[in-house]
Amino acid sequence: MLVWFMHGASVRQPTYADPLRSRLIAEFTALGLPIPAFYSAYWGDTLGNTNEIWDFVQQDLEAFKFEHPQIDVDDVFHYRQRREQLINGFFHDIFKYLSSERGKEIRHTVATQFLDFLTDNPLEEDLHIVVHSLSSVILWDLLFSEAYSTEGDPAYYVRQVIKGLSGPGEGRKVRLRSISTMGCPLLIFRQLMSVNNQKLIEFAGRYIGDPLRWVNIIHASDVFAYPLRSSLNLEGSNLFFRDHYLGERNFFKKNIGDVAMALGLATDHSRYWRSLRVSKLVQANLLGDYETLAYNSPVLDFGDFD
Repeated sequence: MLVWFMHGASVRQPTYADPLRSRLIAEFTALGLPIPAFYSAYWGDTLGNTNEIWDFVQQDLEAFKFEHPQIDVDDVFHYRQRREQLINGFFHDIFKYLSSERGKEIRHTVATQFLDFLTDNPLEEDLHIVVHSLSSVILWDLLFSEAYSTEGDPAYYVRQVIKGLSGPGEGRKVRLRSISTMGCPLLIFRQLMSVNNQKLIEFAGRYIGDPLRWVNIIHASDVFAYPLRSSLNLEGSNLFFRDHYLGERNFFKKNIGDVAMALGLATDHSRYWRSLRVSKLVQANLLGDYETLAYNSPVLDFGDFD
């Protein structure tokens, strides 16, 4: 079993998936099952200087402070720390990926790592993909976007080694068994990317026996994460798809509303890798535990964190 992780925006450490991987190893060991081969893809270092936009903001704020020393900059420019966090992390990475040149560079980095992973594990045939945040968009481009289906893009070479995504050509091919998306913003990108579900439905339709599984995990407070079932229009397809909501009965967040959202904007979006409930869902998807995947727990807690 091959398990391929991909991180989202603002990640700059290749160890991002270690908490989830450790939990999965412990669970597989406890069940007496062989430990999968894991790989944490990392493309964060291809994005260059993440401070470039905020540096301009800082220059303008310093100029304002020099020209108006009697005015507190924080009174004319609120939420500086949160703005910097969003611009240097999420928005910087998103806009960089959406630029054609840098986007292709990121797909090249991911494709190279992916092909090396397959080479290092020549006897494994079953592939499972677990992605977070912006990487759900990157994954869609790699597997299903018509815009990147020719030999001119790295996505072509990823598809060539996955059964059902390419022709019957020579060479090794692996079988994609499951996809797990966490904090997925694909709905937001839908219009911009002209997301078309046809290739996904055709691909899923080629499965005989166990269907392709896709579980989309959404934390209650993650404003970047959205359900996908309606937008993908999967009725009648051969795809086992579930939007899984991780509810949270939090009276503090309910009472202070937008303030809580602002305070947890980045935290709630990045905590999936450390969630016990997420690890249980990913494990069920890896093992084809349909009973667990089909059940949304009424227990509204996000789970234990390290």
